[in-house]
Amino acid sequence: MMLRTDADHLPTPIRDELLHITTILFEAFEETTKGRCSEHFRAGRILTLILHGPHTEKDWSEVAPGEAFRLLAVVNYSRLARSDRDWRLVRDRLRRAWEHGEIARPVRMSVESLERINGALVEGNPYFVAIAERGIALYPTEGLRLQEPRRLPARERAIRGVAEFIRWHQRGTGFLAGAAFYRKRGDAPMAALMLHQACEHFYLCVLRSISLHAPRTHALDELREAAEALDPRLCSAWPRDSRFERRAFGCIRRAYVEARYGRSYRISGEELSWAFARVEILAERAACAVVDHHASLAAGLPAPMLPPPPEPTTAIALSRPARRANTLQRTWWIVRRAAPSRGRWNPLIPVRHLWPSDRFRRWVDHLPLAMIGLCLFMAGAEAALWRMKSAQAVRSNPADLSAVLDFDVRADTVLGAVMDVAHRAGYQVKANDDIWAVRWTGAYRAKATTFDALADVLYGSGLCPAIREGIITVRYCDKSRPPVAATIEYQALPGGSVTMEVPR
Repeated sequence: MMLRTDADHLPTPIRDELLHITTILFEAFEETTKGRCSEHFRAGRILTLILHGPHTEKDWSEVAPGEAFRLLAVVNYSRLARSDRDWRLVRDRLRRAWEHGEIARPVRMSVESLERINGALVEGNPYFVAIAERGIALYPTEGLRLQEPRRLPARERAIRGVAEFIRWHQRGTGFLAGAAFYRKRGDAPMAALMLHQACEHFYLCVLRSISLHAPRTHALDELREAAEALDPRLCSAWPRDSRFERRAFGCIRRAYVEARYGRSYRISGEELSWAFARVEILAERAACAVVDHHASLAAGLPAPMLPPPPEPTTAIALSRPARRANTLQRTWWIVRRAAPSRGRWNPLIPVRHLWPSDRFRRWVDHLPLAMIGLCLFMAGAEAALWRMKSAQAVRSNPADLSAVLDFDVRADTVLGAVMDVAHRAGYQVKANDDIWAVRWTGAYRAKATTFDALADVLYGSGLCPAIREGIITVRYCDKSRPPVAATIEYQALPGGSVTMEVPR
């Protein structure tokens, strides 16, 4: 399906403001991906930018004056949308633009990959279905099409919503009990932190129960805004008319970071008592909102019609519970009854007592699972042996550092990963273990040059590679400590290999 592109119902100042927001977003994204070596950064693109929420409705008079813009950025790599740290610069630019008056409304931005959105549309997620049907593409890519959305049946939607409600509301109730415990002990910062977690889980309970989706954030103001958009009755849980009410909510909102890491976090006893009472009210309002939503879903379902039984049923009392029997057990019982043994057992060997016993039947139950595990173990051992043999077949002539190779690196340390890359490229490595003693538990899979592979392996470990006049220099890039450099010199050996040494 194609996204909407009509924005004629929006006033001209709003359209100009959206154009300015789009410009800020793309400039910050370009600055974020500049100089990054990973493939999802080098080839990462924003495929489209979708405006959703109340601003997409035709009736402009119903939109509140300070209503935030809700944007969904669709990218081409799932790894690009997975980490919120990669989009911190973009969100900071948009937040500063609102705080400094460049734009009149705040921006609530979420990032999803095209694969994730298409999968959600096929599953029938109501949140993404509403965005695909009513959203407006501010930056449409030519030829971009979404999957046809599936209408999730009301019964299945209600079942999934109830499961989400039970999960998140129980956790929120547990955090509320923890807040009462720390409040009784006189630990106000920990009580505020528990109240933040309880409030966050109650808002997530509403969002995930009604829309089956919630933003990946710990900001209470964003979660409150999203939940109140689904049910306006939640607005009275946190009133914000007076300065005291806004300050108390701000103390709970800041407790997630400042109560854990800051030393100057303070909250008064009056503010803590008021916030505790408001979170209790929020728990009740969240439960009422979810119950009313599922009641409306159940009202549209047809009543179940059960046919009458064809004949009167009688209760059967079992003397003992039925024992579980698998296929092997049933086959063995049939064989025993069909062909009973005619021989005599040796009385010195208690095999006759073991053969039909429950212990033997339990062992037979686990026999297929044990055979499957043995087959998987043998297949894994054979694959590992084949990989070791293929890794030992190193080319006789070393490859050029600029040659594009196929790398599949898995290691436990940076030294192991770098040695794997060098061996794949046809080099031999001798390195100082002290400077390479950095943990690197991950995987690298790409077609790249040797230098690009080394750069990706060393990214995030504080080590940076550089090539100048045939010398690979690896040094620490951490600015908080004095620079410690290690020079790796490589020279050709008579056998056609290259030795790389790191002096101590």
